[in-house]
Amino acid sequence: MKRIIFAILSLLLLSGCWDREELKEIGIVAAIAIDKDPKTGGFIFTSQLLKPAAESTQTPSPDKPFLLISTTGLTIFEAIRATNQQVDREGFYAHNKVIIISEELAKEGLLPILDSFQRGKEIRGYVWLCIAKDTSARRVLETESMGVSRIPAIIINRMLENTTKHLNSISSNMLNFYKEVLGGGIDSVVSVLQIEEKKNKSQDTAVKFTGGAVFKKDRLVGFLDESEIRGYRWVKGDIETGAISLQSVLDKSKYVAVEVKKINTNIIPKVKGEEISFTIDVSLEGLVTEQQSTGTFEDPKQLIEFLEAMEDENKKLIEGEINKTVGRAQKEFQADILGFGKKLNKEYPKTWNKVKDNWPKMFEEVPYEVKVDVNITSTGLLKGPFKPVQ
Repeated sequence: MKRIIFAILSLLLLSGCWDREELKEIGIVAAIAIDKDPKTGGFIFTSQLLKPAAESTQTPSPDKPFLLISTTGLTIFEAIRATNQQVDREGFYAHNKVIIISEELAKEGLLPILDSFQRGKEIRGYVWLCIAKDTSARRVLETESMGVSRIPAIIINRMLENTTKHLNSISSNMLNFYKEVLGGGIDSVVSVLQIEEKKNKSQDTAVKFTGGAVFKKDRLVGFLDESEIRGYRWVKGDIETGAISLQSVLDKSKYVAVEVKKINTNIIPKVKGEEISFTIDVSLEGLVTEQQSTGTFEDPKQLIEFLEAMEDENKKLIEGEINKTVGRAQKEFQADILGFGKKLNKEYPKTWNKVKDNWPKMFEEVPYEVKVDVNITSTGLLKGPFKPVQ
């Protein structure tokens, strides 16, 4: 009898998913672009919906594998719901890869724009967050990027994943943006997308990641170029690998390529009475992967001297880029993007509680020093550069 009752109860539990949505009834949204509506002051909301049939491996189609739908609304939620007036499937946002917001809107503040996504929980917190510079957010999704995939959202997603492999741009997601904006003691830097004009006949334009967008609280205040974003990333230490080109000490007209293999960074706050200062300590390991100048090293001593000289050149480059970035953050943006305040709060919480209300002003003048140690551990398989046979 007990077995019969258990079987009946089990059948009641196997009633299925009451709120499931059939795949054929939904439209999978892979990317979102948000621009300002000049007519109403509201929003232009663009969804990039996938068309799986166009990407079928069995019956490939020449049609684009995605569909762009733009709607308007005084709120983001109103614009999202308006997509149902233009497409035959309900938007499904759980697989959305990226949110692209126009430069114009970002200057007004991101928190009101992102509120609907956070509140509704339809979009996951680790979705990529990008700013469209010098162009509309929709145009980024319209542009055919140079990628293997034919779907812009997938190309952008993979490019963002690859930022740990180079130094000239940055990746950021919505969750980290919220943590930094609401946490205090640090301001955000967000990914930047630009439209790059091409000169070849096969492609007129392409999407490119470059530099970073600087925020003070949730408002865009300016942009970092590629050398400045490198300075930012040296301090953040979020680099797996990357390439550095240095002027060769053997021939000033030639270059040496150094691959970053390991980096450790620490921001050290110091409090002495009423004085607050910081030390940025960077330790980098790398190896020589290319040497353009020709010649040979006569003995191991010359090779060691060459590596030491290149280490000094690398050190100067890193110090210069860090100083350039901190200088703009302090004097132009007044935005603590490196997290000096956050570190001060961690190491000296009592001091932070005294100064946090006035920190944006104090940050402009806070003294700091940069200490860089570079260790080039290898020249690869070659002991020295090649020398042509006479």
